[in-house]
Amino acid sequence: MHLFSFAFISALLACSLTCSLASATNEPEAPYDVFDRGLVYENQMAQFKLNTRFRMQNRITFEDYDEDDTLNNDTLDFAVRRLRLRFDGHVADPRLLFRFQLAFTRADMDFDTNNYPNILRDAVVGWKITPSSTVWFGQGKLPGNRQRVTSSSAQEFVDRSFLNATFNIDRDLGVQFWQKLGEERPLWIKVAVTNGEGRANPNKSLSVAYTGRVEWLPLGNFKDDGDYFEGDLSFEESPKFSIGAVHSFNKNTNRVGGQIGKTLVNNESRDLRTSFVDVLMKYRGWGFSSEFAYRSADNPVITNAQSVYAGKGVNAQLSYNFPSHYAPAIRYTRLWANQEILSVENDRTQYTLGLTKYIRKHKIKLQSDFTYELVSNPSTVTQYDNFIIRLQLELGI
Repeated sequence: MHLFSFAFISALLACSLTCSLASATNEPEAPYDVFDRGLVYENQMAQFKLNTRFRMQNRITFEDYDEDDTLNNDTLDFAVRRLRLRFDGHVADPRLLFRFQLAFTRADMDFDTNNYPNILRDAVVGWKITPSSTVWFGQGKLPGNRQRVTSSSAQEFVDRSFLNATFNIDRDLGVQFWQKLGEERPLWIKVAVTNGEGRANPNKSLSVAYTGRVEWLPLGNFKDDGDYFEGDLSFEESPKFSIGAVHSFNKNTNRVGGQIGKTLVNNESRDLRTSFVDVLMKYRGWGFSSEFAYRSADNPVITNAQSVYAGKGVNAQLSYNFPSHYAPAIRYTRLWANQEILSVENDRTQYTLGLTKYIRKHKIKLQSDFTYELVSNPSTVTQYDNFIIRLQLELGI
């Protein structure tokens, strides 16, 4: 009954929203495209520029996480997954940059982790030393894995992969330096020194986190900065390729995931070492991306109910964007927990099928996906499966 209700509601919303939003694309575009630039206020005499954007993600999720294959614990959830305001620009000098972002939903505020509404996601000031180098100071995304540094508004599935949720190093407070070498086949170098405790959390010791990312585009730049949105929405006329590598060392962190997760009990702390390798390819509507992640920690088991995740994982996804802007996609995600934490964690494999209708590229889109998950534990020789169905409308500028 729950599954039938979800299917009926999803079909009804998908039909009505796709038809009504698609008809809006027939209207002539104004010379100023708010979807490309946001709302811009600029005072040249005062050398001030402010760009304002908003976005929201409204989602329906049906989940079956039942080990005994019954439907007793199924859930059907209507949610506003994300609602955000973003502001960026420059003040006094075009080289003096700023960016801040606010979030207003429970999950975005990490309410269940911090037990208070943390609405601030980004608050950074940048100084453009040269056209190719910038230093940033404040709270913002670390130069981590590609799927993490790609905005949640620019994903080709309803949300990022389970690998990202497990290994990502997210946001932090500190200093970052970005350097681009070359123009035709650029090499990016990004380094950060930060608290290591995540957004809005003070550092409780002299220990900090060190993060570095190297990224190379050997076949030249992507059209429309397409290396930072998923799916080939720009229909690359020649093959484009990017490869990146990341390493982060977080010394004496007090949280399960370093910058994310619950606080370790009994005032415990751990050293986390996290590495990523990622690739991205696009050509004539085809898009392929893949990531490999590895994390190690000394004595990762904290208690019988808590551990620092130590293990490895891989995520790979392939999509094709039709000229009609319907884009089917497939994704494979696999996580292997290290032997030492199998008493607390399981191995997981997910297979996901997705379908997106792009109305205004990633600014307005309707997305759905189906995930089959296999959970196993070689230590206890247990195995069970789950599935998740999601439907989401993204709207913003």
